[in-house]
Amino acid sequence: MIINNFIQLQLSNNELLAYKTKLNILENKNIIIPHEEIKKNNYITKDIISHSLIVLGVIFQSIGKEIICKDEMYILDGHHRFQFIMENSLNEYFNVVLLDLNNIKIESYNSELLIDKDTFLKKIDSENILTNSLESNFFIEVEEEKYFLKNITSISELYSYKKELMANNFISPIANDKKTKKVKVNFTSVTSCDFNKDSIFPYKSTWITPRFNS
Repeated sequence: MIINNFIQLQLSNNELLAYKTKLNILENKNIIIPHEEIKKNNYITKDIISHSLIVLGVIFQSIGKEIICKDEMYILDGHHRFQFIMENSLNEYFNVVLLDLNNIKIESYNSELLIDKDTFLKKIDSENILTNSLESNFFIEVEEEKYFLKNITSISELYSYKKELMANNFISPIANDKKTKKVKVNFTSVTSCDFNKDSIFPYKSTWITPRFNS
């Protein structure tokens, strides 16, 4: 993709390239790729989209008088707005931010525990083989203590398990910049290398910075 009209954004992380531009989302739907599922009942309107920024992670190939980037743009923030544009066939330009996909910070979206901590630990112990970091790369973190899961063999399996825990009301998502008095639960973080067009993570899997929308 070639982009001619853009403004470079100055971020606190000087190593992260960021550019603001306008993009016809509908026309480019085939190269804009979600990485998370959406919540069906949401309050997105065209006005909300017009007054916010859809954030896309891209691989820059060259930057000069024009930007050339790979024809794969991953949605970092704006999944529900993207869906609204698709469902309503909004054939117009919207404000977007392009971020260097390889230099963004991705954390696991925080969860808070809805049941007793000991009960929760017994549950994950009964459903998984708990081990150490030498035998597994995937963990659930409860109050900053990591419990590695030997029978979880991929990041997608781990987040499917997180989705199951959310669906059964054992945990609930809470924004990473919000405080809670409940026990905090976290998971091995997804990386940008885990993004691909053939799979998608559950709702509220990632917390990506920098953030541009309140």
